[in-house]
Amino acid sequence: MSTILSLLLIQVIVVFIVDISGAIDSLKSGLKWLLTKGKMSGSDYRLKPFDCSLCSTWWTCLIYLLCVGKFTIPFIAFVAFQCTFCAQIKDTILVVGDLYTKFIRLIYKHLID
Repeated sequence: MSTILSLLLIQVIVVFIVDISGAIDSLKSGLKWLLTKGKMSGSDYRLKPFDCSLCSTWWTCLIYLLCVGKFTIPFIAFVAFQCTFCAQIKDTILVVGDLYTKFIRLIYKHLID
């Protein structure tokens, strides 16, 4: 059970880093600037598997399974299944953040009025 929980938490972390934080866009922009010696910057290109949360989750979870000695068919199948939900995890994180903001504003409104 702890392996499955760890895999799910890895997915949440990867989705946050890749899809929400903007860290990958900054990395791509810096890499483009570095490779062109400062002539170009921007993140308007693909850098798979690093800018794809599905790909990053897949490879990160497989590496985790190898490191903890749980590289078995059922766990690999679970990782494949969970990777299909990366977009929904992103949306869930954003919705939770929006609900939290709405809740704080509601409390603030009632305290001020």
